[in-house]
Amino acid sequence: MKIKKFFNDNLDSMIHDLDRLVSVASVGTDAKNIQIDGRLCEAPYGEEALKALREVSLLACENGFNTNIFHNRMTEIDLFSDGEPDLVILAHADVVPAGNGWTYEPFRATLDGDKIYGRGTIDNKGPIIAALYAMKYIKENVPDFNLKVRLLVGSDEERGSSDLAYYRQRRNLAKYVFTPDANYPVINTEKGRSTGSFVRKIVSSSVVRANGGTVINAVPDRAYATIRGYTAAALNKVATQCTANVRFEFTENGNETDVCVYGAGAHASLPEGGENAITALFQFLALLDPAWSCVTNVSPHGDIYGNALGINCQDDISGKLTYAFDIFEYDGENFKGMFDIRYPVCMPDTKLESILRQSFSQNGFDMIDYSSSKPHHTDADSKLVRTLLSVYEKVTGNKGQALAVGGGTYAHGIPGAVAFGPEMPGEDNHMHAENEFISVDNLKLTGEMMCRAMIKLNNNLL
Repeated sequence: MKIKKFFNDNLDSMIHDLDRLVSVASVGTDAKNIQIDGRLCEAPYGEEALKALREVSLLACENGFNTNIFHNRMTEIDLFSDGEPDLVILAHADVVPAGNGWTYEPFRATLDGDKIYGRGTIDNKGPIIAALYAMKYIKENVPDFNLKVRLLVGSDEERGSSDLAYYRQRRNLAKYVFTPDANYPVINTEKGRSTGSFVRKIVSSSVVRANGGTVINAVPDRAYATIRGYTAAALNKVATQCTANVRFEFTENGNETDVCVYGAGAHASLPEGGENAITALFQFLALLDPAWSCVTNVSPHGDIYGNALGINCQDDISGKLTYAFDIFEYDGENFKGMFDIRYPVCMPDTKLESILRQSFSQNGFDMIDYSSSKPHHTDADSKLVRTLLSVYEKVTGNKGQALAVGGGTYAHGIPGAVAFGPEMPGEDNHMHAENEFISVDNLKLTGEMMCRAMIKLNNNLL
């Protein structure tokens, strides 16, 4: 009860600190040099991403912790600073773009009822605050605690985790690593991920230009096109033939009409949770002009399992392959689309690439910029998994089990690493979508879970 009371008593401070962190619009960008305290410094992922690391460091210092911003890529926060850590908690302060459709200010932590809204509240700034306060509790209330814990906060997780790769080349992590950046109870398996682009020329009699999507790891909620030679009324008749559950908006400009498709965003690893505006637009364009059927042949609307590409597969360990078509652009002649695939353990990465190249080629596309990371799996019987599951069961009263997800976290590729929270089973926190939130109970519970996990690991490992 003492731990629960601590998080209840400190809730206002936690929300205040979360607002400070969410207020930094830390969407990663290209590297740039910026002025900091009168000195010219490199910001590897842009000014806002570095600003978020500095804010995390400031919050930690204010709570009495030693911190270090490592090469402007990651912030180290140590519970005890003597020697290498025994446990590393990995989190990230960068976020995806706000996107559209928000009811609340995206870059403020807004408390409304029992929910705290804002970009990053669940992914992953809320868990940073929860971890920081869990360490604060231990520092102030557990005098016999000897486990060396490091909260390691990065700034490029959403764009591929190059920050962590850079760090691992120069620093050791720890034998035990978990990240509060997925779901409870414990995620011990993450699907492999492949991304790439497919390009070709499309000669269209009516489409002047088109585009959609902002980031490769989010299902797009908007897509746009400019059509020549059709009135808004004529285009609306075509739209009524579309099966997609989206909304079309038409605006006439002389002999051209602008089209906007309104879908629903989602995380790319969970495309079933959204309504892809891009593939809906292509269904519409193919009805208008058969030249666009080459796109719907490889990516028909609603095909989130890659059936059209011939890559549909699943296994008992990691579930189904998912396919998300997340970004495209068309300048009137040149088409480029970008995809994000999460694939199960049963699919060899070389086989996946081979099938994709063949399928795209058959429809006149070249596949470029392809990259892949293999699935990640940690034994469900490991000491870390068993410890975290026991904590989850104690705090929630629910049975815990190790699960698989399509989302990739910092744990991916780190031997023995797992994800632990923050989303509760069955909860939809609108991650990577509009009105992202963390509930007040979840913020406190995540802090308590990490606190109890650190205490139990201290007792079990030392």
